[in-house]
Amino acid sequence: SSRVAIVTGSTADPSIGRSCALRLAREGASVVVNGRDEGRVASMVAAMQSEGLDAAGVVGSMDTELAVAELTDRAIDAFGRIDLIVSTLGGAPYPLSFEAISEAQLLETFQLNTWPAVALIRAALARGLADSGGSVVTISSGSPHKTTSAMVAYASAKAALNAMTRTIAADLAARGVRVNAVSPGLVRTTATRPIWEADAGGAAGSALPLGRLTEADDVAAAVCFLLSDEAR
Repeated sequence: SSRVAIVTGSTADPSIGRSCALRLAREGASVVVNGRDEGRVASMVAAMQSEGLDAAGVVGSMDTELAVAELTDRAIDAFGRIDLIVSTLGGAPYPLSFEAISEAQLLETFQLNTWPAVALIRAALARGLADSGGSVVTISSGSPHKTTSAMVAYASAKAALNAMTRTIAADLAARGVRVNAVSPGLVRTTATRPIWEADAGGAAGSALPLGRLTEADDVAAAVCFLLSDEAR
């Protein structure tokens, strides 16, 4: 039977989550998409269904146990099971140096980049993720390998996510669930729009070895490989 995937943060266009949701669905999965805006969730589901794809949507910010319970319940109600998880929630809401950032801002950045993934994986496990060898990908970042003053909170939070992803992977391996992280560099997404909008990414891309910005679809290709049996 078809795999059932949940992709959080999958309605912004362009975004890694949206690209992952579309690619998974086009490869035959039934996909539950999610975003904070009701209109965007509805239009994403409609666009997928008009393409003949299996999709359902849940509106809300996936940063609480209650929200992820609703999301995972919807997957079961709509498609009967949960096999694949992509947790894309994260970000750098406070690009400040260590001297300027507040304790609350630092901790909020940690929360945003770590807790939604943990909550979602736990909720999915409670609803049968491990029953037929599930697969999980979290979206991390190349930031932990760099030292950018204004990214002190974000890089530290992604380093924490990396450690958590490895630990969860080890904890779940015996139950047949694989857990990986993908760590992209600068990607042309809604979140990075201010960097690439003016010149379609020309200046930002020219500073990179390939001479172009990474696209969300590029990241989705790696995510879908890791989710698949090809990466077992």
